[in-house]
Amino acid sequence: MTIKKKDFSAIKSKYSQEASFKPDRFFDLGDAFLDACGVPGPAMGHLNMLLGHSDTGKTTALINTAIDAQKKGILPVFLITEQKWTFDHAQLMGLDCQKVVHKESGGSEWDGFFLFNNHFDYIEQITDYANSLLDAQDKGELDYDLCFLWDSVGSVPCKMTFEGKGGKQHNASTLADKIGMGLNQRITGSRRTDKAHTNTLVIANQPWVELPDNPFGQPKIKAKGGEAVWLNSTLVFLFGNQKNAGITKISITKDGRKVKIATRTKVSVMKNHVNGLGYEDGRILVTAHGFMKGRADADEKKSIEEYKKSAASYITERLGVNPLDGDVQVVMEAGDD
Repeated sequence: MTIKKKDFSAIKSKYSQEASFKPDRFFDLGDAFLDACGVPGPAMGHLNMLLGHSDTGKTTALINTAIDAQKKGILPVFLITEQKWTFDHAQLMGLDCQKVVHKESGGSEWDGFFLFNNHFDYIEQITDYANSLLDAQDKGELDYDLCFLWDSVGSVPCKMTFEGKGGKQHNASTLADKIGMGLNQRITGSRRTDKAHTNTLVIANQPWVELPDNPFGQPKIKAKGGEAVWLNSTLVFLFGNQKNAGITKISITKDGRKVKIATRTKVSVMKNHVNGLGYEDGRILVTAHGFMKGRADADEKKSIEEYKKSAASYITERLGVNPLDGDVQVVMEAGDD
């Protein structure tokens, strides 16, 4: 029996529904990042993962995302579970924040257009906090688009493991429930045109390395906490190599003193479900002030000379070596994990 087209149109009209979504937008992490990987930065309204070994540029990317969020009027929400965070570094890079000292107590805190929370012992506290902000947003109490910045997955367990009753599988299960089946649905759902706000989640993820199952295989980087965050991520940026950091330390030397001023690292797009594009051979320089171009040798040399000039007073003041002195030499050495 052949179904007439007009009959099917009636059926489709009755039973088929298609949501309308806002145009794709990205956070801007700067020309150097775009030049290295072909994508401006994390995608708005999505879950994004920054995956890589230590000292490869993940936190720099996270801070740059927050800086651009502030410029766009989007409220950065820092979820800090790896206690390496310093506002001094974020301020140096350009985050709009000020240290406020309380005369009465002598204590201090950082103020600015952001929310900050590092009082977390386990995963459920993090997702509960994020959901409470989304609830306040739905009620009109928090009239801002939100950009959640979690540093980092893999550094905090689930409640059961925290209490000594669980293990790795429980951490992975909790992330799958709380992120994959919970928070991520609210994040990606904010892209619909009928939603007043667009919210984003950017996660720095600690890695582990899966060894090959045969002599000819290659080690593969994996995200700690199971597959849930990876599977639900729209964009995954890889910093460094899969097996190790794969970084090169760039230092200056004078009178026998060596001062590290930058790190050469790789950055590539491992997964892109926005438009499927991205370079896999990107290279970038990471400095205390942010990213600089390093994709080609000529770019790298130019960036190093520019940084020596722009950061001369900063380096001299803190380390006592002026990078502009005539007898200063640049030295590069591998710094793999």
